[in-house]
Amino acid sequence: MEFQGLLGEKYGTIRIPGEVESSEFEMILDAAIEAKLETRTLEEWYCRDENAVPPAYYLRPKSEMLKNHHNPGDSTTGSANEKTWRTVAEEIKHIFSTSVKLLQEKGKLKNNQVKRYLSSALEDEFDFALGKQTAAFLKKCVCYIRKISNIERHVKIPEMARYTDVIKVENKYIRDPEALEKLAKLRDEFIPTIVASSNLRVYTSVTHCDMKLGYSQEVENHYVDGLGKQFYEDMIDIIQATVQQNFETETDPLYDEILQHLSLCKTYASFYEYRCEALNLVNKYLRPCRSGHIYPLIIYGGPCTGKTLLLAEVAKKVIYVVFLPHIRRGSLYIRGLYGRSQYC
Repeated sequence: MEFQGLLGEKYGTIRIPGEVESSEFEMILDAAIEAKLETRTLEEWYCRDENAVPPAYYLRPKSEMLKNHHNPGDSTTGSANEKTWRTVAEEIKHIFSTSVKLLQEKGKLKNNQVKRYLSSALEDEFDFALGKQTAAFLKKCVCYIRKISNIERHVKIPEMARYTDVIKVENKYIRDPEALEKLAKLRDEFIPTIVASSNLRVYTSVTHCDMKLGYSQEVENHYVDGLGKQFYEDMIDIIQATVQQNFETETDPLYDEILQHLSLCKTYASFYEYRCEALNLVNKYLRPCRSGHIYPLIIYGGPCTGKTLLLAEVAKKVIYVVFLPHIRRGSLYIRGLYGRSQYC
């Protein structure tokens, strides 16, 4: 699968650019000053690199700007840093948003330049993954769109900010109209345009909120349950449609790719030095069961928590079965990834 897109009722906030060409950055800085915004935070967190071509301003790393950022054991400092970063991030976003809109009104920035600063990470991902792609690529992509019925009734519930864009106006919480407009364009214009010219798989579901609790955990669990089943079915279909059932192993590029993955897997597995409960859970998932699996197995965790090493260790131990009629009629080719091969 090349791309899996999840699109709900939340567009998200604009992202903080990691790099800005010096000419644009200085133009944005001047616009911020004109709008009477405090720019000290922006100037502190961005540094100019004269060696870049063309010269550019780069966002400084948190490790350089926040105290003891690389000390995860200090929970007090970590919590304070997280709070500081949220404040800094919101201030930087506000400066970029206000300044870029001002420059757009004056005609100093083109639409494609404005989009770089005023799009959310969600829109960037969809545009990068699905825009200007071939039909063959899009056949291996799938999008799941989730709409929440009558969500406007429940925006006053604090937890609903997880699922939609909420702003406070005159002591009243409402859906952010600007974010809603951008979400509608992405969901109702961009994706249908892609579908019209390709075989992109798109599923749309409507979730109904609890009348009192809004989008409750029970409603969420029901949605995730259905999503997991559908994703598993789509993943199997795409794999079966993509992989050639009978190929000449000596010449097929897919075989070379498999060998490269096996080699990389063996390297990663050599670094795995401990056992954990997650390994047992994966092992249990891989064991045959009568009913078969209807859910995908998802390994998740933060950066550098060992996800790749864990999967490499699993792959090293797993045995897979491939039906190869061209070797011997009706035979099964059983092979351990790093063990011996045998026919039966």
